[in-house]
Amino acid sequence: MKRFTLPQPGRNLGLLMAATGMFLVSTDSLLVRVAQPSSGWTISFMVGVWSTPIIAFIARKKYGNQLVNEIRKYGRLLVVTGLLSALSTTAFMMAVTLTAAANVVAIIAAAPILAAVIARLAINERATARTWRSIGLTTVGIIVIVGGAMAKGGVGGDLLALVAITGFSVNLTIWRRHPNLPRILVVLSAAVSIALITAIPAQPFTMDVDALWATLIMGAFFGPLARFLLASATQHAPAAEVSLFTPVETVCATAWVWIFFDEPPTTTTVLGALVVIAAVTYGITGPAAEMAPEPDPHR
Repeated sequence: MKRFTLPQPGRNLGLLMAATGMFLVSTDSLLVRVAQPSSGWTISFMVGVWSTPIIAFIARKKYGNQLVNEIRKYGRLLVVTGLLSALSTTAFMMAVTLTAAANVVAIIAAAPILAAVIARLAINERATARTWRSIGLTTVGIIVIVGGAMAKGGVGGDLLALVAITGFSVNLTIWRRHPNLPRILVVLSAAVSIALITAIPAQPFTMDVDALWATLIMGAFFGPLARFLLASATQHAPAAEVSLFTPVETVCATAWVWIFFDEPPTTTTVLGALVVIAAVTYGITGPAAEMAPEPDPHR
């Protein structure tokens, strides 16, 4: 029997990391639903609170006495990417609590288009024609999945979902442009930023036991690991291709609701999911995009 081995460093490893990261992210909608009726502010705050000490411990073990020097070395960049992570995470949590989950995951699935455009403008990374065709097919699949669900829910939640994918797409470009940026410090910066930004409006003492467990799972495991994998994926694969896996959240989130809340998907949802899977498969089997080299920081 042939043993499973991870791909060597390169595009295939990046795509595997992206797929795994988005699979973990797909649990957020389910866990936020468990944590309700707590507010998005409160859920985000607890996610940051659970994440910070765990990631700080890992970072300390990795860098030892050089941890402070590493943070200083990439200080400004870590602040920017941390704030963007806090913005996108908090906006997503609030969106799920304010509008229909179908609305949110449909808007999130548009991330490949936004990421491809931002990467092209910011770092001159050209997505291939195959990637654009895959994005188009993915969009068709999402439209099929959502159907008339976009007519439900509040506009405020939809706008927050748009803010979430904007922050995520900009971060993908930053991570792609700076492959030497320590990924564990990226995750630490995100956790600290989330906790700080949401501390004032959060009401953690109103949460019940189920909500605390849900935020613990998101904050201590799924969230940090997903963010680490997605940030690391951009060291090996183009931003547009990494973002191609965001529809995995749409498909898997539907499956989680089916499994845990006994809400089976409709026929159109299944058909749309098949289109999404086919589109992503088509997109990642083509050649990689090209990017301008990273600028020399000493010049």
